[in-house]
Amino acid sequence: MSDEQFVDNDQFEIRDPQSEFALSVIVVNWNAAAYLPAALDSLLAACKDIDAEVWFVDNASSDASLQIVSEGYPQLQVIANAENTGFAAANNQGIKRARGRYLLLLNPDTELPPTALTTLIAFMDEHADVGVVGPRLQGKGGKVQGGAAGYDPSPATIFNFASFLYRLWPRRLRGLWLPRSLYAQTAPIAVDWISGACMLVRREAVAQAGLLDERYFMYSEDVEWCRRMRAAGYQVVCYPAVSVTHHIGGSARQHGAGFYAHNVDSLDMDLRSRYGSVQVAVMHFFSAFGFLLRYLLYEFYFLRWRNPVHAELRDLWAACLKTSLRRMVRPAEKLEGKTQKAKGKSVVV
Repeated sequence: MSDEQFVDNDQFEIRDPQSEFALSVIVVNWNAAAYLPAALDSLLAACKDIDAEVWFVDNASSDASLQIVSEGYPQLQVIANAENTGFAAANNQGIKRARGRYLLLLNPDTELPPTALTTLIAFMDEHADVGVVGPRLQGKGGKVQGGAAGYDPSPATIFNFASFLYRLWPRRLRGLWLPRSLYAQTAPIAVDWISGACMLVRREAVAQAGLLDERYFMYSEDVEWCRRMRAAGYQVVCYPAVSVTHHIGGSARQHGAGFYAHNVDSLDMDLRSRYGSVQVAVMHFFSAFGFLLRYLLYEFYFLRWRNPVHAELRDLWAACLKTSLRRMVRPAEKLEGKTQKAKGKSVVV
């Protein structure tokens, strides 16, 4: 299926610069109430010197998310969905309404340092050929998260990731993820994709590449979107001089470790849009090998130290292993939301 069949360019346009904000932030939320106060406080502090608007798109949360926003953050513009429409579709709701020169996709389980946004915007102002930039993502303790940026899924990058070769020779062999060792530098790094957890996008790039592909309910939509940005002539850059704290999986982990296996399903959808079935089967075989290695590693860690985090990661990789083996012979279907539906239609507050 060609891009033109699913990319809705007609509903996003370049506005008159005189009427724009400098920045439009889109925060897509599902039951992340525990993270929201810290996330929104840090966001508003980072926007202090920026002419910005914030769109908060709630995907039918059943926790206190909407109450927290309505009582504590009245300056946010809220879209309350009646059901979980997925990450891509919910972001598109905000993007279509956005009036900023730049768009920031931001997860509700992130925390921004005060200068993060001014630094990223200044970088984009100075580099007109960059369409997407993202920061270094790290955990609460400062450990780098490998999934912040990386390279297009292909037989080579999947094999290098599965076998850990991308870590052994980080500047020579590219993997799916950017190696953690490269985040130690402060210079920008040209990559193929940036994580949608914190992604600053140039408005003109969206106007040319189109909106997020809503066939992806969750995961891989950022990879596919960045690919279209690059096809439109823009660079995609990771800027590790800016560090953002990301409590990874703040919403997804509510489903249990098995939910992360949908990452494999989304990867399968992406691969089958570009490769034949035999090539896809081989790449899933490579992936399964890598998942097995990671499962065994964290099983060893857990048996030795009995750390619950190691058990969670062990179960995560086990679920990915099983799913990858299934996807060798059976294509994935679109992941539908399995969350409680709210009554009524989407409401803009």
